Amino acid sequence: MNLKKYIAELKRRNVFKPAIAYLVVAWLITEVASIVLPTFGAPPFIMKTLIFFLIMGFPLYLIIAWVYEFTPKGIKKTKNTEVAASLSPKSNQWFNKNIKKLAVLPFRNISPENGSNYFSDGLTEEIIMRLSGIKELEIASRNTSMRYRNSDLDIESLGKELKAKYLLQGTVRKHKDDLRISTELIDVEKDSELWAEIYSGKMADVFVIQEKVSKKIVKSLQLKLTPKEKVAISRSSTMNSEAFDTYLKGREFLFRYTKSYLLLAIDLFQSAIDLDPEYAAAYAGMSEAYAMLYETHDKNISWLEKAEGSALKALIYDPNSSEAYGALGLAYYNKNSLNEALIAVQKAISFDPDNFFAYWIRGRLYRIQDRDSEAVVDYNKALDLNRDFHTAYGDLQMSYEKLKDKVGLEDTIQRAAIFYPKYLKRNPTDARAHQFYAFTLKRLGNLKEAKIEMQKALELSPNDLIIIYNLACFNAILGKKAAAIKNLKKAIDNGYGNYEYIKHDPDLYCLQKETDFIELMQGK
Repeated sequence: MNLKKYIAELKRRNVFKPAIAYLVVAWLITEVASIVLPTFGAPPFIMKTLIFFLIMGFPLYLIIAWVYEFTPKGIKKTKNTEVAASLSPKSNQWFNKNIKKLAVLPFRNISPENGSNYFSDGLTEEIIMRLSGIKELEIASRNTSMRYRNSDLDIESLGKELKAKYLLQGTVRKHKDDLRISTELIDVEKDSELWAEIYSGKMADVFVIQEKVSKKIVKSLQLKLTPKEKVAISRSSTMNSEAFDTYLKGREFLFRYTKSYLLLAIDLFQSAIDLDPEYAAAYAGMSEAYAMLYETHDKNISWLEKAEGSALKALIYDPNSSEAYGALGLAYYNKNSLNEALIAVQKAISFDPDNFFAYWIRGRLYRIQDRDSEAVVDYNKALDLNRDFHTAYGDLQMSYEKLKDKVGLEDTIQRAAIFYPKYLKRNPTDARAHQFYAFTLKRLGNLKEAKIEMQKALELSPNDLIIIYNLACFNAILGKKAAAIKNLKKAIDNGYGNYEYIKHDPDLYCLQKETDFIELMQGK
């Protein structure tokens, strides 16, 4: 490091000002002492001792100034950065000054029950949706923001990672019909609070509160809205607070995939529709649930018809619904109408480039067409957008195995090994997650723990077809072919009929020459 770089780093850490201040104060102390001490007949060694401590204190003070900085909010540790970066003209600008970018952090749930985060997450998402249509404001996607739930990062680090100049954070306290929402808008660059507000009311007031928060952000950031944007910021997907709450509960259970959870999600979405017959998001959620139910649990064609009908109804009430197009893509995928499915998911992505579900469906479409190199791109995109969507880990592993990509496979396994323990700590009743963790542990060579996780899944959902099917896959990779075929037959006999998936599942490749497997798949 040359002298110029040292000086630049000293400036970045604000060392010069404290150093000058120290020297000035030390000089004043010395001058005062030289007058006062002789007046009181103090021995000469006191003056010498004082000067000695002032001299020795200077380097110590410089070290403290290097490590810490003094701010209006107290003493904070200075963040380490590469010195080369500190010399760059962009070093202190992780955002574009010409673009106003906001990240809405997940609202923290502090409700007395302290249970699920479904409502606080839903509130976060609704505020993001209201603001996302403002041309002057760039806003971090919902899935990106959700990664920072309970983050230990400080404001500056969050801003840098999200490349956002402004952060909105808050808490939600919900008890029966009472609602209390606190919000705070922060200017990251200045490390200052632009405003903070507490809103109290009933559940019926939730949409008014969302609108107030959105409008306050617009006012604080001095955004100029078009007439269309003014209407959009006041619009809500539903004005029925009970329907909104019920819909959010349905979304919470949707991606757990077990039959009981899917049926529960359908009931909740139907309740939301009963409360608001024009609730497009509830129709789209119901479509997803019907299509998943058909695909993984019950090949009754009526589920697929309902899935398609619900998606189309959602599009009647909201023609730009990315969620509805994604659900329609899944329905067409299960009808084996692959071209129509691809068109639908492409539309879903065009309306919402952060729709992780649409990327996942497109990845599956690519995989059954043996386009695995394209599939892995979409699976990784789905995981980037929603890290809790663990289904994509299994799909990724299968595609990498098909491609014989050992590096990609090993990387996915390692990522999954880090993910599942944390996820299962938050979601201990997710049977499929226990199963996928079992597969990951097996691939890591930890067979004992893998069997324990598989057993946990079976205890949670012993009669669930997807659990039985995955048990067949687990037995297959263990070399237990008879047990694998037995469980596969059990799954098929009880309604599992995704034969295209079975044919392209690498876990079952070892069974393809077995007589019993051939008979089982005859004419499928």
